Amino acid sequence: MKKIILAALVAACAFADTKEEPVGLILNPGGGKILRANTETALAAKSGDLLFSGDSLKTEATPATFLYCPMKELDTLSPQGEVKVEAKAQKVKTGKVTPAPARACTLPQALRVSVASNQHYGVTMTRGVSTDYPVIARDKLPADVQAALKPLDDALKADANDQATLIAMATLFENSKLPANALDTYTKLRAQWPDMVWIKQKIFELEEGLAAQTAAAAAAGPGGKTYALLVGVSKYKKPELALQFAHQDALDFGKLLASPRGGSIPQENMLILTDENATTAAVRNGFQDFLKRKATKQDTIIILIAGHGTVEKPGSAQAFILTHDADPQDLNSTALPVSELQELFSEQVKRVGRVLLFVDVCKSGTVGTIKNASINSSIKGFDEIEGELWGLLAGKNNEASQESPDFGGGHGVFSYFVLKGLMGDADEDKSGAVDAGELETYVTAQVGKATKSKQHPQSLGNGSNEIRLSDTSKPGIQISLFPAVYDYRNGGPLLLAQNQAPQLNSEAATAVTRFTSAVQNGRILPNTQQNAFDALASVKNAVTADRYKDYENQLRIALENKGQEALLKYLAGDENPQSREDFAAAGQYMEAARLLTKESIYLEGRSDFFQGRTLLFDKKYSDAANLLEQSVRFDPSGAYTYNALGIAYLEQAQFDKALPAFRDAARLAQHWAYPLHNAALAYAETGDYQRAIRSYQQAMKLAPQYSYLPYNLGLVYQRTNRKKEADASYRKAMMLSPNSAEPYNALGSLKASEGKRTEAEQLYRQALQKRPSLLAARHNLALLLSADANRRQEAIELWRENLRQDPSHLPSRLSLAETLAAAGDTNNAVNEYRTVLKDKPGYTAARVALATLLAKSGDNDAALTELRQAAQADAQNADLQERIGDIEAARGRKTEATAAYEAASKLSDKAGRKRIEAKRKRF
Repeated sequence: MKKIILAALVAACAFADTKEEPVGLILNPGGGKILRANTETALAAKSGDLLFSGDSLKTEATPATFLYCPMKELDTLSPQGEVKVEAKAQKVKTGKVTPAPARACTLPQALRVSVASNQHYGVTMTRGVSTDYPVIARDKLPADVQAALKPLDDALKADANDQATLIAMATLFENSKLPANALDTYTKLRAQWPDMVWIKQKIFELEEGLAAQTAAAAAAGPGGKTYALLVGVSKYKKPELALQFAHQDALDFGKLLASPRGGSIPQENMLILTDENATTAAVRNGFQDFLKRKATKQDTIIILIAGHGTVEKPGSAQAFILTHDADPQDLNSTALPVSELQELFSEQVKRVGRVLLFVDVCKSGTVGTIKNASINSSIKGFDEIEGELWGLLAGKNNEASQESPDFGGGHGVFSYFVLKGLMGDADEDKSGAVDAGELETYVTAQVGKATKSKQHPQSLGNGSNEIRLSDTSKPGIQISLFPAVYDYRNGGPLLLAQNQAPQLNSEAATAVTRFTSAVQNGRILPNTQQNAFDALASVKNAVTADRYKDYENQLRIALENKGQEALLKYLAGDENPQSREDFAAAGQYMEAARLLTKESIYLEGRSDFFQGRTLLFDKKYSDAANLLEQSVRFDPSGAYTYNALGIAYLEQAQFDKALPAFRDAARLAQHWAYPLHNAALAYAETGDYQRAIRSYQQAMKLAPQYSYLPYNLGLVYQRTNRKKEADASYRKAMMLSPNSAEPYNALGSLKASEGKRTEAEQLYRQALQKRPSLLAARHNLALLLSADANRRQEAIELWRENLRQDPSHLPSRLSLAETLAAAGDTNNAVNEYRTVLKDKPGYTAARVALATLLAKSGDNDAALTELRQAAQADAQNADLQERIGDIEAARGRKTEATAAYEAASKLSDKAGRKRIEAKRKRF
């Protein structure tokens, strides 16, 4: 009997956005900006951008043209104009819209906000299919389609590259259920608009659908296999999320399924992911692989997920499975959305047999700063999935799911009684088999009794209660803890009760060993010695195509895990600042992953993010912003990209652009502190200190463990002369991170400003003990000591140490020069100023200071040379001309002095002119 057992101890999530019909299409953006509804960040408009109701288009110096399909118009928006498009009318805010008739104005339905992870594994996940899909000839098309095509064909005869007509044609084919023809037309459009994400999404969907049809036809026939995907996470990267027995739930399910009573599933058909191996990439790949590549209408799939699940915000639909590497600060980017699973199941379950779903996820407590909420109401949405579905939820809405060592040595109470029931306790009629109805009755009664009516399982779906789930006449297992052996070939534990995998011949074993060694040792990038890509090529020639795909998936997962590691570090913000190399390496891993999954929109978006973030270190802000904007297009729900885009603007002091990007990031990841910190930086730079303070306070509520937040809040307090609050903030940062030097340095500067010199010196020295390379602390200590003539030499040595560590440290170089001059060491002071000017010839203040020293030493010619060079660079500076006049006057050169004074007088205010006139009268 065909069946799919899906036992899921999971998190729930918002179901995917439905497609809608756009109202417009940009043909010529004219350098304008587009602002999507419900966002604050304006992006550069591009030819081919779809416009949805509520979107706005804004022009600058040149006009823009766009289709407005509710009125069948080709509209032109004047320069310095702004228009908001709605489903029935446009709202012109500034400028003017000039309409003209449109030749074609039919647009395809599309997602307003796409989720990149939903378009990750496409045709490459489908077994044994071709990507060459022949179109249906024109004369073979239905008569109504031929008639609708005629005016479009006539328009293309006049202009073969008419994008509006091509889009109308692709939409016609798509609506007429002619996917190969639609795919062919969209491919032509991609050649014209290679960066247009929605066209790539259309191609992805059409290729995937055609591949699935081909695979289904190839798999038709009698019989079938049973597959099992079992996931259990007790250990998380975030230790505060730890559970006790979720991994054991998965292991014991595996033991049962491997036993004759559970179906004797062979090892090669079972994938077990527990704890560190249950990363987001691995779990996502497992779902995609089993549902897309392996399972057919004749096959059985058993899926179990045990672990945390949560709704991001009570009352919202944002719910997630928390994988091992999920971070509660940004679950949307690091966890597995249940919406993604629902979309996958909606597309794939109808292509397989029955689904039996067990859900046990709603653990009590909190997930990060998220108060854990039941996801059962979201899981109930699986009722709408086409196909035979039967399942049990562990409890009603808002009921916590319990786990305890009292249940079989350590299990979730729901999972334990599901296992007990399948083992035979639910066989109420003693028929030798457990069916779905019996299991529901048994589990509901036992869980309610064991939890004293605090947990009430409920049924799900439309499947028959007569589905046979286990054969109690055959040997089963003891539900207890016993060890598992790790299987390095398949990336998971090898259960002692399982059947052994088919033996490999010597050639295959050698190739697999080389590949496994490369993956385990991190040699997963191509063009490196003994890398996994080269080894995988040898594996391909030594094993079956199906086994080869299993190994290929291991490499996919390893590469995606590396990118995820970089993103998780990024979420910590300035608590653990990343280097250029971190982002550059992550970009390389994403590009390598794309070699295995060429159609992945998800990977392309992440690659653009990492490359754009790398360019910020190179100060290539425009190039970085272009890549980051493209990443936003690939994944509009990605908070991490909006945050990086905001940083690109912040680095250029474009605060009016930076703040909307940070606010969008904070909206998309409501528990992430880093964009709030960045917004606070921008607010502070614009002088809005109260908003900066509020933003830091909000961030500290989300991430009270991060020391960089109170440290930076202290800087704002100190800048606004709120010394008491600054002191408290710095000390809080010290408490959170005792080995961090920056708070000690900052508190030292605060104490120095209060005249508490001894305390300031002690704090500076503590900072240097913690980090001897902290130039700012050594510089501040030198400034403090230089005020005491008896300790001036100590200060000089401290500055020289800074310059030995970093010869380009300008504050130390300038302070050293100034102190040497004050001590009468003119020659060394002159040398320091000359060093400054060698690196920064346009530094006027340093050139004036040098000229002053030269004049005092009697070298007036050299002093005048420096002053005239400065005056040439800063022609509006009256002080420079006056200084020249002073030196010339002192030398008795009346003509030259008079000329300089006259030039200074023309540039001066009234008081300056009066002072200069007095000088002229003295000679």
